Amino acid sequence: MRAESFSARTLDLGGVFDAKRVREVFETWGALHVQHTGLTDAASVVEVMGALGFAPHEQFAEGGRTSAAMQAKWAAPGLRRMDFYPPELYLLPNNEVQYQHESPQRVLFACTMAPSEGGRVFLHSARAVELELERTAHALLARMLAHGFAIETGFLSKTHPEKAQNYFQSWQERFGTEDAALALDLAKREGEAWWREDTLMTRVTLPARREGALRFPRVALDAPSARNGWRRFPLGDGSVLSEAEEELVREAFLATREGTALARGDLVLFDNVRFGHSRESFSGEREVLVGMSTVPVTWSPSPPSGERVGVRGDAATHFPARTFDANHHLDFAAINAEFARHGAVHIRNTGLSDVLPEEVLRSLHFGGDDAFPWGGMSSGRTTRRFISRELRATDDYPAHLWLLPHNEVLYQRNLPARLLFFSAHACDGRTFVHSAERFEAYLRANHGEPLLESLREHGFRIEMGFLDERHPEKARNTFRSWQDRFETHDRAEAEARCRASTHQFDACWWVEEAHGCATLMTRIRVPAFHEGRLLFPRIALDGPALHNGYRRYPRGNGEEFTAEEISLLLAAFLATREGIHYGAGDLLLVDNLRYGHSREAFTGPRSIAVAMAGSVRIS
Repeated sequence: MRAESFSARTLDLGGVFDAKRVREVFETWGALHVQHTGLTDAASVVEVMGALGFAPHEQFAEGGRTSAAMQAKWAAPGLRRMDFYPPELYLLPNNEVQYQHESPQRVLFACTMAPSEGGRVFLHSARAVELELERTAHALLARMLAHGFAIETGFLSKTHPEKAQNYFQSWQERFGTEDAALALDLAKREGEAWWREDTLMTRVTLPARREGALRFPRVALDAPSARNGWRRFPLGDGSVLSEAEEELVREAFLATREGTALARGDLVLFDNVRFGHSRESFSGEREVLVGMSTVPVTWSPSPPSGERVGVRGDAATHFPARTFDANHHLDFAAINAEFARHGAVHIRNTGLSDVLPEEVLRSLHFGGDDAFPWGGMSSGRTTRRFISRELRATDDYPAHLWLLPHNEVLYQRNLPARLLFFSAHACDGRTFVHSAERFEAYLRANHGEPLLESLREHGFRIEMGFLDERHPEKARNTFRSWQDRFETHDRAEAEARCRASTHQFDACWWVEEAHGCATLMTRIRVPAFHEGRLLFPRIALDGPALHNGYRRYPRGNGEEFTAEEISLLLAAFLATREGIHYGAGDLLLVDNLRYGHSREAFTGPRSIAVAMAGSVRIS
């Protein structure tokens, strides 16, 4: 039944519900799957609804077409049961209560009973659906935008011979009267209405967009009949989609799915304007309750308060991540598709143990000819511990430091295109990913336009030095010695090799040290944008010194960042963190241009292997 796997934006609460954090993350992303909430029944969900924006005075109580003979509507105050549809059906995406002019702004699903198989709630970005239709069905999308959508629904009489097979309310139940004339009059107050024998037909016509987002076009899975209330989903001009057009819409829906298996206690929250939802078929018992709210979802990113960079943060703080549950079976086609689509995916429950097999690396396009070249002149600034041909241990920096976001190897002009992190064992020290798009958006939203323009004009300058291996305080320095980095003990040869590495260095010079030692200083200027996407600037939290190789990270013209600019950049770093704790066998795939990555401070053992693949030249 579950032949395909997809990723989802998740927030793992570890069994302790933090309503404030859930709401913050939800407001930022607009769609969220919350796991390990500790909320296992309707009563416990009701207790937290107010804090999530579903308080009694905020709730949307309208809607609901299922007959009372099929199911009781309300499970608890503010929580209703999902409309009853046969479990064997795959329900296509829709905006909740899109069959009337007024619909909720935000929706909450609470799983109180997970099915034995299937039954995932998929979320679909309206923007992603529109882009897919623009690509595959441009003319059809233009018709939708021009005419809008119509939804025709019929309410059978309670005495209709096929009413028992019909899930919707009778017209008597829907309009609260036995008087046919009054029922027709009440229906016309909501939209168009007419009689089809003893069925009261209704039609609502809606514009194709709501608040700038495409509404989800309805697609009928079967022909109009008494069982489905003679329902039809034409465009607003009355034209009906052809079979080929319906197939294009279905393909767009299938191409935009995001979801993961529901467990008891899971929540799914989404903006009912920016996202639609669908449900796959399932087997076994399933109970998902729904809450609705009239409160709009607003994007309000803000950095965590009271956190100081460079000092260990609160390990209990929960962050969102895009996760892919492999369910102990690595579906490489699905994983590669999700990675290409989203650019950063944390893969859980991989079934991998201590070793990452070569065939796994090759299947994920990190092995063989795909691997980014290691060694020699491309070996980097720190000595990496060899694990295999493709794998190295991550750089060894002091555990108490939060390593700020960066694009890997952005101290030369050739960067790896993709990164893979592998954790053989559960460990501390999350690797956070940071969306370059969201990073730039945060800066623009917080008066960072002048900073961005200066970066676009000047780029970044990176200066750093390689100490002499004989320096008596070399042990305090994290970077490699010049002898190790340039594979020679001859100063003239080291300088010559440095100057020959024009893809890594623009300038090289010596600084004489005490004790007859010298430091080989290097400089490179790289652009701050690549193909229109902002790269992550390095920030020095302390001044140039022996322990950090006298490194400096000014703009490309040598101008230092001001204290205000550094504060803004750090706030943007904090506000864009996405990540979860590593479990045994976890993989993290990162597009090195679409995302930067960072590492939080940690205690205890931590061993992460990294592989790099592809090569991108940024200037």
